[in-house]
Formats: sequence, structure tokens, C-alpha cells
Amino acid sequence: MKPLNLDNKPCSPISSNCVIWQGPDIPCIKLCTGDTVSDVIAKLATELCTVLDTLNVTNYDLSCFNLVACGPNDFQALIQFLIERICALQNQTAGTTIDTSKSDPLVTVAPCFVVNGVTVMTVSQYAQAIGIAVCSLIDQITILQNQITNLDARVTALEAAPVPTFTLPSFEVNCTLDDGVIVGGNTYQIDQILQALVNDSVYGYCALLSSTGLPADLLSAVATQCISNTDDSLANPGSSMSSAYFGTWVNSPVTIADAVTNLWVSVCDIYNAFSSLATPTSSVTAGNSIAVTTTTVGLNTNYQVAYVEKPSFSVSLAPPANLNRTAPGLNTGRLCDGSIQIMTNIQYNGFSPTDYDSTTGIFTIPTTGVYTLSFWTHYTRETGTGWYDAAVPGMFTAGIMSPTGCNFYCVNNATPVVTMKHLDITGALTTRLTAGQQICLKVINLTNYNYTTVAGDIVQMSIQRVN
Repeated sequence: MKPLNLDNKPCSPISSNCVIWQGPDIPCIKLCTGDTVSDVIAKLATELCTVLDTLNVTNYDLSCFNLVACGPNDFQALIQFLIERICALQNQTAGTTIDTSKSDPLVTVAPCFVVNGVTVMTVSQYAQAIGIAVCSLIDQITILQNQITNLDARVTALEAAPVPTFTLPSFEVNCTLDDGVIVGGNTYQIDQILQALVNDSVYGYCALLSSTGLPADLLSAVATQCISNTDDSLANPGSSMSSAYFGTWVNSPVTIADAVTNLWVSVCDIYNAFSSLATPTSSVTAGNSIAVTTTTVGLNTNYQVAYVEKPSFSVSLAPPANLNRTAPGLNTGRLCDGSIQIMTNIQYNGFSPTDYDSTTGIFTIPTTGVYTLSFWTHYTRETGTGWYDAAVPGMFTAGIMSPTGCNFYCVNNATPVVTMKHLDITGALTTRLTAGQQICLKVINLTNYNYTTVAGDIVQMSIQRVN
């Protein structure tokens, strides 16, 4: 700034803060190239005050000299006084014992003269040390005076230099700012542009911040994405979002641009999935044993899902008049022959009467699926001549099998009970059967005797579809 007390006629004034020191660094006063002239003058003045304080004779205690007359009144007289005392000491013969008498007593020295912890000297020793220090100071003062003279010349040259001028940069703005004050296509100074960019109520940074929130708010919004990379694409069933839109979908969004990209991809996915439908619809398909009933009221469709009992079939067979014994390889005595069995109590329970041939005892599988097949045979004690040989008891075998050949689905066997001479054979199996397969219940007598049916004998077969 311009000094208020400066008579600047006829020169143009310039602040010493605007002029820099271009000389070398001067470490002893911490002066560096590039410091302002204000700093240079301040540092030199500080050093000068220190030197003047050092040169003030009243700061030194000369009482140890026991002066009768007045002591030196300036630094030059003090130096001369000390030189004379030092010369007097030097004229003493070498090896002379130091006089510590009243004429040359011991005195406590200043901290800067303490050596190896010794804090006292004789007056003559102290005077000699002070003289050496003073000589050093005189040399330093000479150097400082030369530097001050040099600095004074430089400051004078700087003060005479023309006042520098500064021009704020300008550049063209391509958009409208500051409520129309700055119009796109024109050039404006940078301070005017910066003011508009920060404070303009429409285009400024502050207005933008109040609308978008802080960066942390934007990052929090990005993190709320609810559709993940592995979620199914609606427009591309069976494909995930990351695979269906590979190269476009952002797997790990971290910026608002990433989030907007994924938002548009998600919207387009929904649009592509439903754009072909005049009105979005829902389709519910019932599975096995499930019935779905729909009721539409206005735009709302209600779906009632109910369990449907699986179809089942059972038949009771009156045993044949006799069940002759046979060898395992023969086909006699088996209850797959309609001529020797009577079917009673047939329960279809969802199956069609055409699925079972009551004259042959053959059941034809109507639909491919999973079925549970089961049977139960019970033969009571025979009242006639025995059908059981304790020595060679033999056995009965029963099972649900193919009408031809020996392919079986579930089979079991039993040996007659020794005491009561009765037997029970049961079996069950859940298996997958193909539409058109034929099955029936067969029983074979492998004992040594033919068996004649009696009251209480039971032969029963049931079929239950489970899927």
C-alpha cells in the first residue's frame, strides 16, 4: 500500500512489500533471495539494534577495575581501556604467577565467557577475553555496515523503479451465467466469472449443491441400487442383468454416472419385457395336485390356490378256488388270470374305469408320473388236509408285476406260520411309470401242497399317483 506520510512528488510511490531482494542469501541474519524489501529492512534494523545494545557501555560492569576516575563513556573508549589493560598484562614476564590479590581479584564472568564449567576469572583474564570478543564484534560490525550500505543502494534502486502493473486474465464464456449478466460467446475477467460460478442463484456451485446434496449424499444414493448383477433380466429370461447387458451394465457402480446407466438399463429391460403387451398381465400355472381359481374385480385379479387330491385306485380280489403249487419257472397258479379270480370292491378315485380291465386284472398307467404301488395278501389256516409241511415248509411269493414275463415292481414273500399255518405278504414301492405300462398282482404257491381258498382270505392291490 502507499505510505500516507510520503511526499511522492515528483516520483511515483511504491510499497516496499512489492520490491524483492535479489541479492545472495545472508544466513547470519536469515535473509533469503526473494524476501521483500520490508523483510530486508526489518531484519537489518533488528540486527542493528542488537549491535547497538551490545555497544552500549552502560551494559557492562567495570566495578572490578576499582576505577577512581570516571570510566569510559562510549564503546570506543571501553575498547581502548581494555586494550590498555591487555597490553599491560602482555608486558608481564612469562610464567609469572597470576595475581589474585586485591589489585587483580577473581570475578564471576558472564555466561558467554564460561569455559568447561569455570565461571570465574581474574580481572586481567576477563579483560583479555572481553577484548578478543570485542575485536570479533568490530569485525562483524564492519561486515554489517558494508551489507547495510549495499542494501541501501538496492532499496534506493527499487524505489526508483517503475510501479509494476497487473492485468486480470480474461477468457470467453460459452454459457450464460449470473442471471444473464454473463452471456455466452463473450469474454469476461476471471474474477467476474468466478463470482458467477460460485454465487449465481441459477448457475452457481452453491445452487447446484443445494439441489444435488453433498458428495456423500450422492455416493449414498449410488449405494442404494437394489438390482444386482445376478438378478434375472425380465426381457431375457434365464440371463442375469450383467450377462444380458454385458458391456453396458456397470457391475460395481461407484459414481452417479454408473447409477444412472444402470437405472436406464433396468428401465429399458422392463420396457422391452412389457412393451409387447397391451396391458401387463400375470400368468399362474397350476402344478401337480394344485388347482388355481382366478377372480377379477376391476383391475385386480385374485388367485386362489388349492391342493387337489391325487387320483388313487384300489381293487380287492376274491382268491381263486384253489392256488395250486407250482415251480418258480411256471406260470400256473398266478392271480393274473381272469378265469380264476373274481374282482370286487373296485375304487377308481380319480382314475378312469378304462384304466383297469376287471376281466384280466391288468391296470394300464394313464399318465407318465410317479406312483406308489402297494399290495396285501392274507391266507388263513386251512381246515382240510394240511397245506403246510413242517419239514419242507416252502413259501408264497406275491408282487405287482408285468402281465407277461417276470418283470416286477414290488415283490415280497412269506413262509406260513408254523403254529397257525397262516401267512401275510405285503409290499409297497414308489416309482416313476410311463403312460401305457401295464401292471397286475401275481401270487405263486411254492409250498408242497395245493391251497384251497377259505373264508377270510384277502388279496388287495392299490395304486396312488403322487406326482
